[in-house]
Amino acid sequence: MRALIVDDDETSCRLLVKILERRGLKAEWTTDSLAGYNMSRHHRYDLFIFDVRMPLLLGTELAEGLKKENPSAKIILISGFADEALQKTAKALGVSLLSKPFTLDRLLEVTATVLGRGKV
Repeated sequence: MRALIVDDDETSCRLLVKILERRGLKAEWTTDSLAGYNMSRHHRYDLFIFDVRMPLLLGTELAEGLKKENPSAKIILISGFADEALQKTAKALGVSLLSKPFTLDRLLEVTATVLGRGKV
């Protein structure tokens, strides 16, 4: 299984990659939201993790564009600002929302749920 992580914070990307790869997922990442959008359109991924607040394109914009092209895309949005409006947006897009800071267990739980697996 392959995952794409798009977050403008390189440290967060590297940490998420390390966690997912320890669970058997191959993960790629970028800190450039436009590059992430292009990667999502030209490569096959089983899971997408997008930070919400990024320069150029917001994670919600990435998710919306991807869902239009691939309604079954499995997406997790992450945000330190997971207010009620963002929760409604995530629900309307049909994606999961993970609020920062989150624990390793919570990340793995949400990832397993999104991928439809009992355990990641």
